[in-house]
Amino acid sequence: MRELKCTLVLGLLLFDTRSIHADEKYFLTIFAAETVPFEPRKTHTFVVVHRVGQEGLLEQSHISWFPQSRTLRGLTLIPEPGINLTIEETFAHCRKFNMVIAVWGPYEIKPEIYFYIVCQRKKLDSGYIKYKPTETFYPSSVAVNCYHAIWQPIAPCRKLSGAFNCGHTSGATTVALFSRWIMNPEITYDRLLETMIPPEQPLIRRGFDDRPGRLDALRSFLLK
Repeated sequence: MRELKCTLVLGLLLFDTRSIHADEKYFLTIFAAETVPFEPRKTHTFVVVHRVGQEGLLEQSHISWFPQSRTLRGLTLIPEPGINLTIEETFAHCRKFNMVIAVWGPYEIKPEIYFYIVCQRKKLDSGYIKYKPTETFYPSSVAVNCYHAIWQPIAPCRKLSGAFNCGHTSGATTVALFSRWIMNPEITYDRLLETMIPPEQPLIRRGFDDRPGRLDALRSFLLK
């Protein structure tokens, strides 16, 4: 509870309502990647947010939290330095391991979530928070994996992890957690995808209510 209060206070300090303009809109895109058959170590979840004004795209930010070593492991003893990969680096990593990438959105969102993601990226870039793939017993202010790095601003205490909680499953959970800030979830703004996705990049488009779960990951895993 103390960590939650600290996170909310920090968010309020960083969130400046003077940054919001009536003629601007804000968007969130959620990506999740996994191999087929499913392998927990070869998964990744990342998000991109956009700020758009009357003259077009004003700003893009993202969270794609990764070990600085670029080596993904299922279990580690201690947290290690992390890095926020660029979107280009993220897609290149997914292609390297033949991951299937699912995407939800882009959705229009309430402004506060845009600023929370921007602030969270700054916290990650500061180096204070480390990367750890399985970090159930570490506070989110100390170490997070790729999807907890995204969830921390709104759900810092949600730490229970599992081998089949990642990949498309964590993407679906991310949609559920952010759903209260998503406006008109039946509408996606596909033109924004062109600003961040290589033309040759295949994607699985998932609807707002398309939520693969742990059983889907387990069934894929058992195909081995």
